[in-house]
Amino acid sequence: MDPIWWVVIAVVVLAVLAFVLMQMRKRSEDSRRQQASEVREEAQEHSRVLREREAHASQADAAARQARADAEMKLVEAEKLESERAQRGTAAAEARSEVEEKVRRADELDPDVNTGADDYRAGDRVDNRSDDTSLRDSDRVGGSDRGGDDTRRFTDGDDTRRVSDGDDDLRDRNRRDI
Repeated sequence: MDPIWWVVIAVVVLAVLAFVLMQMRKRSEDSRRQQASEVREEAQEHSRVLREREAHASQADAAARQARADAEMKLVEAEKLESERAQRGTAAAEARSEVEEKVRRADELDPDVNTGADDYRAGDRVDNRSDDTSLRDSDRVGGSDRGGDDTRRFTDGDDTRRVSDGDDDLRDRNRRDI
């Protein structure tokens, strides 16, 4: 065979080989394009899921901030109420102390109360008289623990009189009647 034919056969073989290689490369590129397209779709899906998660996280963050703000407002309100309770407690204690001081002062002035006794308590009344006329806490009408005025009953036999703490004349008159 002529060397030309060998050259032609070699060129044809090289052309077929180049064609086959180009086809294989084209198929490989198409396959890689397909893979790249799939990866892009997955990335887009992940991006959509990520945006949803970020939106949920943002909502959770907003809810947490709102809850924190609500809690801080409640804490401020609780502190305000605690302060108000403390102020009212202090005022009540001061008022109670004033009342107890007035009762002690009244007991000191009252000849029927023995403030020097071991079992003395402010406001307790002891009957130092031997007859039936006595003034006791149980004789108070609407006393301070009943929310009424501080009026007391004096009993002299069948005659009962109500006397205010400030009504000294009636009290003295009642004592003289004894």
